[in-house]
Amino acid sequence: MAKAQLNAKLVICSVPTRNSAAAQQFYNTLLGGADFARTLDDQIESYYRPISKDGLTLTIAARQNDREPITCFFAVDNLDETVQQLQAAGGRVVVNSAPVPVSAPEQAKQAYAQAVGQQAPATAGQFVGMIDPDGNYLGLLQLDSSIQKSLNAGPECRTLSPGQVQQLDNWKQHGEGAMR
Repeated sequence: MAKAQLNAKLVICSVPTRNSAAAQQFYNTLLGGADFARTLDDQIESYYRPISKDGLTLTIAARQNDREPITCFFAVDNLDETVQQLQAAGGRVVVNSAPVPVSAPEQAKQAYAQAVGQQAPATAGQFVGMIDPDGNYLGLLQLDSSIQKSLNAGPECRTLSPGQVQQLDNWKQHGEGAMR
């Protein structure tokens, strides 16, 4: 039977750009509306918008180098344990564990607290960058509890519906073999 409780959840898809206005226009056209907001980071120009009610967020951030890819970030409960498991499965750490700082002027942090109803955390959590066995880059995040809540990334939010589990199991049992 398929596993209904997931160990990780895709929470952020980050698109690097040299022209944030053009990127915002493109993705606003794709998604509808004009709903990007500046992130709480005064070190790198970046913007975000939620793209699903389950917490998935699209970010647009200043490109750091010419080869920087679109990156998927997965929230996990225990970063160190997950890294060890993924290394055993053929993954490779390329960016060591580091805090994800919340860097903003005090006025912006106060505005955040008023808008969101809670204080901005000192860090959003811890981050590790990895390469999967095929060379694809991904980010792992062990999130601060308030950020985890805002992205709907806690264990209770990382489940498949019974219908999804049943469909997957049915396909694996009855359809997958026809694809060989």
